[in-house]
Amino acid sequence: GFATYRLTLAHLPAGRYRMHLPIVYAASRAFVNGVEVSRRGDVGETAAATHYDWRAHDIAFESAGEDVRLSIDIAAFRHRDTGLESAPVLGLSDPMASWIALKWAQEFLALIALMLLGIYALAVFLYRKRDRASLFFAIACFGYIPASAILGFDNILSMLFPSIALVPLMMLLYLPTEVSLGAFLAYVNALYPEEAWPRVYRALMAVVAVLFAVQAATLALGETLLASKENRAFILIIAAILAYMVAVLVRAVARRRDGALIFLLGVLVFFATVLMVATVAYGILPSDRVTGIDFTAYGMLILLFSHIVILAERWSLAIIDAERTNDDLRQLLDVNSAITSEMQLAALLKKIVEVTSKILHADRSSLFLYDEKADELWSLVAEGVETRQIRFPAGRGLAGHVVRTGETVNAARAYEDPRFNPEVDQQTGYRTKSALTMPVTARDGRRLGVMQALNRHDRPCFTRDDEIRLQAFAAQAAIAIDNASLFTAVAAERNYNESILRSMSAGVVTLDRDGRLATINDAACAILEVEADAAQGRNARAFLKRIDSWLLGEIDAVAADGQRRRRLDADITTARGNPISANVTIVPLVRDGGADGLLILVEDISQRKRLEGAMRRFMPQNLVEQVIERREELLEGAACTASVLFADIRDFSALAETLPPRETVEVLNEIFGELYEAVVAHGGVLDKFIGDAVMAVYGAPISSGRDPQNAVASALAMQRAIDGINERRAAKGLTPIRLGIGIATGEVIAGTVGSSKRMDYTVIGDSVNLAARLEELSKIHDVGILVCETTARAVEQEIRLRALKETQVRGRTRPERIFEVLQVAQA
Repeated sequence: GFATYRLTLAHLPAGRYRMHLPIVYAASRAFVNGVEVSRRGDVGETAAATHYDWRAHDIAFESAGEDVRLSIDIAAFRHRDTGLESAPVLGLSDPMASWIALKWAQEFLALIALMLLGIYALAVFLYRKRDRASLFFAIACFGYIPASAILGFDNILSMLFPSIALVPLMMLLYLPTEVSLGAFLAYVNALYPEEAWPRVYRALMAVVAVLFAVQAATLALGETLLASKENRAFILIIAAILAYMVAVLVRAVARRRDGALIFLLGVLVFFATVLMVATVAYGILPSDRVTGIDFTAYGMLILLFSHIVILAERWSLAIIDAERTNDDLRQLLDVNSAITSEMQLAALLKKIVEVTSKILHADRSSLFLYDEKADELWSLVAEGVETRQIRFPAGRGLAGHVVRTGETVNAARAYEDPRFNPEVDQQTGYRTKSALTMPVTARDGRRLGVMQALNRHDRPCFTRDDEIRLQAFAAQAAIAIDNASLFTAVAAERNYNESILRSMSAGVVTLDRDGRLATINDAACAILEVEADAAQGRNARAFLKRIDSWLLGEIDAVAADGQRRRRLDADITTARGNPISANVTIVPLVRDGGADGLLILVEDISQRKRLEGAMRRFMPQNLVEQVIERREELLEGAACTASVLFADIRDFSALAETLPPRETVEVLNEIFGELYEAVVAHGGVLDKFIGDAVMAVYGAPISSGRDPQNAVASALAMQRAIDGINERRAAKGLTPIRLGIGIATGEVIAGTVGSSKRMDYTVIGDSVNLAARLEELSKIHDVGILVCETTARAVEQEIRLRALKETQVRGRTRPERIFEVLQVAQA
């Protein structure tokens, strides 16, 4: 409606005066002694005749000491606010000029502060795009500038744009302010996300968005009065948002978040000013109690300036964080360097754990390795308990849960987590408050163990950044463990290969792709009579030329066509000029489909080597090993007492005449196979095969102490074997086979005989001849086994014998007493 305010200043002292009338949210005009001295808009008695101009009045007048009549006409039809919001300010001209200048200074200070804060926050965001809190704060500052310019000491916006209409003016007043409020709410949420309540935050943002949309639509329709009434809800929304912010900040202060206390103080001051304005707006507190004081502006100013401190603190903390990050990276690089230089796994992992504790500000850290066989976790490195090892089943506690699932567990209150195992604390006497546990995983996904940091010094729990840092160190630990395992495997493989090379009786020489000697085993050094240190790394051509020049041609041929070469019974001259016989094999070494060098295998087949090979063909393995150990003593020729056995297949010549050659050989091999087993089963040495006969020796080269008994036992085993063969032959309708055996015991000479190309071990002497004659006599006497008198005396307590009449043996001057072996004597 339309209203007029009148005031008479009775007996006003003479002088020059100045009156300031604060912004009137309507069309208004002022009169002094009935004369119009100031006009803001068009004052009409109807809405159609009224044009708004939200401006303050600044009126100068003089008094001659008489009464002064002041009057103000107001036309308010298009806004909920009617009348004067605050009382006019009157004073002498000079003091009023100073006061007005001060108010303008305060006005511009607030605007400049808002602009500078917004620019500063925006610059921080542009330099650090991840800092969304600074962006929200900049939007909040810039969004509040229009309201501050309109609702300050005077309407600066209308002063700059006198023709601006009420609708766009109210849009600039309401809508940016609501954007500013939403941005400020987002700013708080971004500063302290862990303390915020997401659902409440989203609900408040939705309310602000709805108010913005409703007011934008209302003003777009030109309904300024309705929009001003809708704006009453803005005060309630501010109060709700401030209450939410206070709750978040109290939570942040309790958790000692950076800048939370300063922020809380600023919000509380602003909340108090908004509360005071709200009580006036809703008629709870009379407006004359707060006349002339813009509490909201002061509260907002204090709130904004509190954020100068917060932004400065955040910037300082960002620099500190960057420096800490650089230090973390430096220590991480140190760990990386240690991985390549430190060979001791325990020392390396201890360094990783120590650096982890330092960077995470943890009281102590531990590294548990997973023992897959025992399905247990055990402490390889555990700070605070270095003197003992912690071991517990995998699957128990936070560490067990992590190694089972592969999840990272950040327990802010360890004892409230049902997965926590307090037994470790009980064993160590330690109290775990917070724990960050992370799996140590290999490249192929295998879980090698668990890293755990306990009790952060400066915070109640570990943060997301701590998880990222621990993940980096867990990855380094995984690399270190993998590298150590690989190194151990490679070292074991190398030792295994070297053991094989050392244990090989054949000489092995390898050449690299450049033709240099890479490896030479002990056997090759012994065969070629060279020193390993002097040979390795030398040019192969120069080295092998000293051995034998024909080798160079073979090496070149293998290198050219990639085909292996083998030369049997080759003559080689050693580095010392000694001739030897050897089998030489040259094989190409291939890697990734290309030539990588050569391998030369040298097998010594000189006299001693041939002898050893021959011995393995006719001696039991255990006897061969004993003989090799005493070869100089036993193989060079020595007299000893031994039992000699001859076994002959009766009438085999006649049998062979009825069989094809192939069947003859098959029958002979079947019989000889059984006879050989009977010999070696009783510690005998199969000396030789003589046509359809065999010769065996017991007691040479090494006596068992029961040589006669072993010889007779072998003879009986031979007869049983022949019985088995005859059963099979009878089933086929074949004629049976008979075996005659002669055994003699006495002194013989044992040793190796032959040429350098072929050597054999045998025995010679009178007992050998006697055994052969006894085998011949077994046919004459038609018995299976005949033994001499010496053999009979040795076995008579164990074997049933039958003495035959004395017989003149060919080659002997006197008759010999001979005995038939019947069977084992009865006990």
